Amino acid sequence: MMLNPNERSGKRSKMEMEKGSDDEMPDFTKAVPVDVLSHILTFLTIDEAIRSSILSKKWKNAWRNTKHIELVEKKMMKPLTQLLLSRQPAETTKATLKNGPSRYALLVYRIMFRHYGDLDSCRILHLWKSLMYGEVQSWVQHLLRTKKGVQKLSLECEPDDGEMKQYYISKEDFPKLHFSIGVLETLESLELINYTIRCSNGFVGCDILTTLKLEKINLDDVTLNDILDNCEVLENFTLKDSTGFNKLIIMNETLQVLKLQGLCVDELQVSCEDLELLLLDSIICPTNAATIYTPNLTTFSSYCYSLFGNMDAVKEGYSIVKACEILAHSAKAYPSSSIFQNLSTLSMDLDLNYIRDAQDLSSVLQLCTSLQVLEICLPDFENPIIGSSNDYDLPYPMSMFWEKQELCHCVNEKLKFVHMKAFKGKELEVEFVKYLIAKATMMKKVTIFCNDKIEDAETMFSSLPTASTNLSINFKVNAK
Repeated sequence: MMLNPNERSGKRSKMEMEKGSDDEMPDFTKAVPVDVLSHILTFLTIDEAIRSSILSKKWKNAWRNTKHIELVEKKMMKPLTQLLLSRQPAETTKATLKNGPSRYALLVYRIMFRHYGDLDSCRILHLWKSLMYGEVQSWVQHLLRTKKGVQKLSLECEPDDGEMKQYYISKEDFPKLHFSIGVLETLESLELINYTIRCSNGFVGCDILTTLKLEKINLDDVTLNDILDNCEVLENFTLKDSTGFNKLIIMNETLQVLKLQGLCVDELQVSCEDLELLLLDSIICPTNAATIYTPNLTTFSSYCYSLFGNMDAVKEGYSIVKACEILAHSAKAYPSSSIFQNLSTLSMDLDLNYIRDAQDLSSVLQLCTSLQVLEICLPDFENPIIGSSNDYDLPYPMSMFWEKQELCHCVNEKLKFVHMKAFKGKELEVEFVKYLIAKATMMKKVTIFCNDKIEDAETMFSSLPTASTNLSINFKVNAK
């Protein structure tokens, strides 16, 4: 008697399943608490978290209780579109691909509906068409309305690789991120990346928003000022690689951390009484139009080289703001106040092998009387806008520059730690280290980072008499 192939296959499958059940590996996740599993899943995008259900029965619904959800449209839409295409005739392929974002929008709502635990944070990385169709705004409104505990939200529009230019003639016509009044008022932290914003309505009532990051945002002066005015208790603000505004005036009594990176403005004014940390990275602005009033500032980082290669063309007459310039100009603008009396940590990029940069550092040490930690990064390339030259008429040999400098209060009585990165062992930078060894009475450690071992300098420094009895000099080769 011959068996039907399907029946034989079915019996074989049943036998294999029974055999497999005897040899089944034990589920080691049974002893792991559900809240721990949920925490592990927060490090995955939502599609990965859901697929992890096959690992264990205990994992099946663990994603529904995660405190964080990360939705990545491109990763979710592709398998969804492939599944739909496999069920449709070939002539509908083009239409299905075109409607991919709309189908993805429905999937987002289903995921939000099936997630029944408390949600603290959410990140959405989407395609620009979802912004054009208004889906992003709908997701956010639905999320914040149905999940009352959401404190942190991150939205990012993926780069379109030039596709948007096929739909829009000018950048002003690009789809804009626009929220209705008060939509974001329940958030404590918000991150927006790669958008055009022309309306601040969504920020109305943001009375508890303490952290705001705007990156690759195009917005005008009015919108930017309105956003900052609505965030009355803002403590941490980052503005990076953004355009569209001409003036950047930040006056906030609650701000503690301010990071400005890759910006080009006509005027920069920072007046924040409680600001503790300030980062200025590749800021293009007229020197005499940049001032800061931050009497409680403790940490200041200023870089001229790090983002320069990625920035737009520099306007004629403008230059990248240097730490020494903004410190000196601010001190003149507020002569009656000791605005840097609390500054204890300073990080800046300088090429100490050039007299002009050495003079800048000398001026900074005179201004910052309470400085205890100094970090200097020597650039690997010459910035053509900043320029470097040793064509200076000095009444003494260039190698004697640091020896001839007037001893300042900072070096003599305050400075404790110095970090020098990309050290090359050239004459002027070697002389600066010798200056610290001979003059800094409170110095505890000088750490020198270099690409190659510089034995001559190391031997020389260790043989010099030190002003501080606790000084140690450490060389770190190929370390970052």
